[in-house]
Amino acid sequence: MTQSDTMTHTSDTTTRGAEAQTTLQLQDAERLPALLYLWLPLVIAAVLMLTWQMTPAFYKAYVVGEIGILEGTHVLVPLVSAVVALRILLMPETRRDRLVQIWILLGLLGCLYIAGEEASWGQHYAGWLTPENWQAINDQGETNLHNTSSWLDQKPRTLLELGVIVGGILIPLLALKWPSVRRGRFALFLPPAVCFPVAVIGEVAKFWERLAGLGLWDWLLFYNASEVQELYIYLFILFYLIVFRNRVLARRAAGLPARPVGTAH
Repeated sequence: MTQSDTMTHTSDTTTRGAEAQTTLQLQDAERLPALLYLWLPLVIAAVLMLTWQMTPAFYKAYVVGEIGILEGTHVLVPLVSAVVALRILLMPETRRDRLVQIWILLGLLGCLYIAGEEASWGQHYAGWLTPENWQAINDQGETNLHNTSSWLDQKPRTLLELGVIVGGILIPLLALKWPSVRRGRFALFLPPAVCFPVAVIGEVAKFWERLAGLGLWDWLLFYNASEVQELYIYLFILFYLIVFRNRVLARRAAGLPARPVGTAH
């Protein structure tokens, strides 16, 4: 083997090693601890089901309700998600990519809106009275927006639920058969596989209640399944943002921009 051949072989080996390391870094970015994305959601579901079945009075008094434990998570989880979104926005890779910047900014504003609305912007905890003119347009007499119009409540919720079904359930299942789904030009924006458990639990909770409402059975998995579903939707958003940030960090470590250069705007 000539010196030139040796140098070429060494260069090829180095290139393959760098590519393998980059692939490993990007794959690691897709992961979260199983305790967080799998066991925690399962334990929460089990605790909620058992508490409702065994002590319904306690469940109604302390778990559900405007200042109950479940409602508190509807405020806390989106606030944590907002912090993660803000950290992504402050990353230099995000500031250099307009599409990523807009996407995460929308996520940040959405999380703040959810947290504020769930707490009626503090009314549930501070206990102030709702002005009479606002009571006239708010069907629950609270200082929030989502009870004034379906365009600020049911329609955004339906859109978010569809996003969870498509991004959190259908895409991961499709990716099992066609892995190339996750290698497209917008792969950065696709929900990771670790969002699958919370997506399934949330949708099963609501779907079970819908079927019960049709008279197919009387036994409920959860009391007020809509509230349970909301918690799992918010966990979905949190896990999505954590992995999104990890993806950008992994691409930084590999010397890559937030997205492939050819798709940046």
